[in-house]
Amino acid sequence: MTTGPGKPRKILAVADASEVQIALQSALTLADTLGASLEVIACVEPPHDLSILSRLSGEDPGRLIEEAVERTREEVRARLDATMHDTPLDLSVAVGKAYLEIIRHVARSECDFVVKKAEPLSGIDRFLFASTDQHLLRKCPCPVWLQTPTASKSPRRVLAAVDLDVWDAAEPETLAALNRRVVAAACMVADAPDAEVIVLHAWEAIGQGMIWAFSGESDARISADRYVNEILDARHDAMNKFLAQVRTEIGQGPRLLPRLARGAPETVIHDQSRQLAAELVVMGTVARTGLSGVFIGNTAENIINSLECPVLAVKPDGFVSPLLRG
Repeated sequence: MTTGPGKPRKILAVADASEVQIALQSALTLADTLGASLEVIACVEPPHDLSILSRLSGEDPGRLIEEAVERTREEVRARLDATMHDTPLDLSVAVGKAYLEIIRHVARSECDFVVKKAEPLSGIDRFLFASTDQHLLRKCPCPVWLQTPTASKSPRRVLAAVDLDVWDAAEPETLAALNRRVVAAACMVADAPDAEVIVLHAWEAIGQGMIWAFSGESDARISADRYVNEILDARHDAMNKFLAQVRTEIGQGPRLLPRLARGAPETVIHDQSRQLAAELVVMGTVARTGLSGVFIGNTAENIINSLECPVLAVKPDGFVSPLLRG
């Protein structure tokens, strides 16, 4: 995808073992809407105890993997036929770590959008293990849409989280371009006639405490209120200018509804997604500068882990996956 409202030409759906196949259905709906081609990938991860299994079964390890690949291919093909009603699809079965094989397939086949069923992580697992989803969010070069089993395959209320504090960013142009990509991606997915994209910016007045500390007691409240109002006015102006630019770039599309909420992004995005009954949250995953080394940051990862709805993660223009650098 480009900085503007570019649309994917080739979408990759990641097959899973469920009967619902929400990732496939969502990818198919999106591909039909955008006129994009669709590919499907299934991954077979060799078990850690393959050598033991080989010894106990008397089968060669390579043969065991071949059997697993064929079994996976047959099972996935059966689910595809049930879902697609004999519509031909390009199915690949890869052997290896799922996130590695997905990213390699993206690079090899020039897919520019990935749809996958979200993996539920809870409790201590969230902190001890980096799931396939987390690896994709950090390292996949194209947008990644993580769908939940009960989600709508064509969301109508989408929350696009943007960071309009570009004047405090190390690379303001990169951040501004990423904001536009986030909203463009949200508009692309929210394609229903009655769809709406809520453009959310979490803002904070971090200097308010200093004003209370250094102002005279009688003036502190007035000065603090004036400071907060000036910050809020500046954010309103930034949102209005941003939406005017985005509407010019995107043209026709779903309604764009501005929303400013005070607080830390981790809290605001989580609370607003629940309060607004968002069917999808779209956000950028840039954390630090130097585009070839950009990774998802702790803030973005904490937000995604706490959300109860699907997530579409967008990378900045120029992002190079650390797995694909020569």
